[in-house]
This record gives sequence, C-alpha cells and structure tokens, in this order.
Amino acid sequence: MLLITCPATRTDELVSDRRIRSVTNHPTHIALHVDCPACGTVHVYRTGRRWTATQAARAASVTAAARRAERSVPA
Repeated sequence: MLLITCPATRTDELVSDRRIRSVTNHPTHIALHVDCPACGTVHVYRTGRRWTATQAARAASVTAAARRAERSVPA
C-alpha cells in the first residue's frame, strides 16, 4: 500500500501496489508512475534527492577542491 496526494484533487489516497505502473531508477531518484484512484490519471512520484540538489553538492565540492589546490601551490 502507498499513500499518495493527488495533485488534481489535493486529496490523500491509499493506493494498492498493483496500481503502480512502472518504477524507474535514475541516478538521483526513483520515479514511481501510479494510477490515481481519485482522478483516474497517472501521476509520477519521485523519491530521493532532486537533481538540483545533486548539482549544488557537486559544485560545492569542486569549489572546495579548487580552494584547497590554490592554497597548496606556492606563490
């Protein structure tokens, strides 16, 4: 069972596992395509970190590595 919020009706719905149409594994998240019993359409629910958060973390680590490299090079 899965508890989802329908974006069309803004209601919470308890959905059985057989209503999950597909599961897609991405590098940054897992996407569930679920048939909604409230409105009858398929909604996508993502789990895990978002892509922008991953990009921000990578940018911060690259910036930190560049600063360390600048400090280690003698002038």
